[in-house]
Amino acid sequence: MPHHFSEIAIVILLCSLSAVLLTKLKQLPMVGYVLAGILIGPAMLGVISDEQQISFYAELGVILLLFILGIELELKSFRETYKIAVPATFLLIILSLAITFSIGLFVDLSLNEKLVYGFIISLSSTAVAVKLLSSVGLLDKGPGQMAISILIAQDLLFVPMIMTINALGSDGGMNWDILPKMIGAVGVLVGLIIFLSKKERVHLLFEKTVEKHNDLIPVAALAWCFVFAGASEWAGLSPAYGAFLAGLIIGNSHSQDKVLPKIEPMESVMLMVFFMSIGMLIDFDVIVSNAGTIAALLLGTLIFKTIVCISLLRGFLPAERWRRSFIAGLTISQIGEFSFILAATALGNGIFDNESYKIIIAVIALSLVFSPFWMVLLRRFVDVAYDKRSAKNMSEAVKACVTHID
Repeated sequence: MPHHFSEIAIVILLCSLSAVLLTKLKQLPMVGYVLAGILIGPAMLGVISDEQQISFYAELGVILLLFILGIELELKSFRETYKIAVPATFLLIILSLAITFSIGLFVDLSLNEKLVYGFIISLSSTAVAVKLLSSVGLLDKGPGQMAISILIAQDLLFVPMIMTINALGSDGGMNWDILPKMIGAVGVLVGLIIFLSKKERVHLLFEKTVEKHNDLIPVAALAWCFVFAGASEWAGLSPAYGAFLAGLIIGNSHSQDKVLPKIEPMESVMLMVFFMSIGMLIDFDVIVSNAGTIAALLLGTLIFKTIVCISLLRGFLPAERWRRSFIAGLTISQIGEFSFILAATALGNGIFDNESYKIIIAVIALSLVFSPFWMVLLRRFVDVAYDKRSAKNMSEAVKACVTHID
């Protein structure tokens, strides 16, 4: 019987040391997990080298991470801002598709690859956004509520995205038979969000019995998560979609206050598993041989998406709310956790070959590596424009951020 405890020890030790080092440098620990994953994975030390095993860990991490994030999301704030969040999200997706089609003029990408790449870069990282907003104390304030509302709107559109990828991957071309399932899945999510945002709280099955025994609370929560994930997979959808729905229901139930403290410690572990897995999937040979494509997609994401997010929100918000638009736009400029699922789905459906899959994984990982620069910019902007209010407009604030970063 093989023993893997030494491997586990190395993985956890390197992840912990990397996270501690990045935290001491006042950066996001997720970047440390990505770097540790690169070191642990096949690209370097090869502590874990089975790519299928790595992909499974990443998907498991996404399922549990999105379950927890679903519990934490405040749907009532979405009701107040959805008239801005939904159209802004639609426009972001359209513009993301436009940039990938533009990149396709210079690099060799098929039509289906352009569509999937556009979907992937349009989605934002809930985990990174929450950490960024928490670091500057704005998660529960205006800019944070706007950013979270856009993330919820993106979650709504994730369902048609993944089903479109499944349809594109069919052997006979676009499979229109999947359209009713797509409409039904979106309808379920929209209906659930409307229902939960209107009601005060809902009751869960056996909640009184479970709440009498503290040790049963996390077990029951995980059961709830995987039942929904399994049902979603059985219905031909992503397991992560079902897990997210389960999180939304618990997050808007009477049990939320009791479940969240019990399940929150798991979030840190899931963050480590997911971002470490992304790092382990990095292939330096693929990066070197496709440097032009990766650079174009990375710059398109980092520069284009940041500018577009800020500009879109500034266009939707009144002129005097430029501070909110900049903060919210900056925090949603990272590529999201759902993007990994889209890439894996495209691989499974034959839209991506193994090399294309590794290209987009490299783009996702490298965008996370650059996130510390966005954190520094965000902290400086909040200081000069939100706290001290020494800048009178966005131009002055951006100039102060660029020229006087500590």
